[in-house]
Amino acid sequence: MTTAVLLSLIATVVGSGLVAARPAIAAPTTSDTTTTAGTDTGRLSGVGDLVVSRLALAEPVAESKWLSGKPIADPAREQAVVDAGVARARAEGVDPDLVTRVLRDQIAASKLVQRGLFTRWTHEPWSAPTTAPDLTAVRTQITQIDDDLVDRLAAVAPIAAAPRCAHAVEAERHRVESGLDSLQRKGLHVAWSNFCTD
Repeated sequence: MTTAVLLSLIATVVGSGLVAARPAIAAPTTSDTTTTAGTDTGRLSGVGDLVVSRLALAEPVAESKWLSGKPIADPAREQAVVDAGVARARAEGVDPDLVTRVLRDQIAASKLVQRGLFTRWTHEPWSAPTTAPDLTAVRTQITQIDDDLVDRLAAVAPIAAAPRCAHAVEAERHRVESGLDSLQRKGLHVAWSNFCTD
């Protein structure tokens, strides 16, 4: 997928209100926590869509870092992302441990994709980017997605602790992975790797 297509996809998601809107999320009732794969998959789709949107931004981030010579890893920035998410989680009554795990996995998934792209561009220099979007603008989009991700996690926290959590996650990954390339699919697995408590 080209950067232009990816950014267009993100703009469409943001414009559709999926990322920008923050509808009130009702606290789950006992019946909401039924752990059938079908029910949980439907409830994970909001999180899954945000995960894919965030993963799509790994390529423009990589392009910017490639051209600027910045390293892929940025521990201070990564910790700031997690800290901001945890602060938001505490303010909204969302499990901060779940938020920490999920955000760290999103960061790890993005870095996996970025490293894969760097490797490709090193071995195939003709495929390397010659232009890149402004990293600050891309990070603004990532922050918006992270905020919405924290909000969405409030509704799916019971799934993370449920016995069939792994089945629900597998079904959600399967729902979205057909539109991803092989590198993004690897990132998708990392992005969900610690969602479940067990």
